[in-house]
Amino acid sequence: MTVSREPDHRNHQAGDIHFRKEMALTPKEFLRSLSRAIEGRDFRVVQDEVIIRETDRCISIRLREQAEHLIGALRLPRTRVEFRFSGYSRTEADTLMTHIDRHFQRGGG
Repeated sequence: MTVSREPDHRNHQAGDIHFRKEMALTPKEFLRSLSRAIEGRDFRVVQDEVIIRETDRCISIRLREQAEHLIGALRLPRTRVEFRFSGYSRTEADTLMTHIDRHFQRGGG
């Protein structure tokens, strides 16, 4: 479940494309679902960062666990997820983010 998706324009390299999200899952749950969301691309995890390299491009994903979100008696985990796309066009980054968002959506009912 994605709580927000917004461009992140803080101090980063020119040309990089950034997105910041809050997701209702733990970092461990995020990593478990990541392979499917990135269509089997190889990745490595270094502390709180996931690195996906493709020839001259790179996606860096930082995971920061936050305090739980409480709704009455319901406790939802929260993780801030920051994406940095290096070597991708805006269209490519937006397309990949849409694809990733779809894989992390949860249904209810």
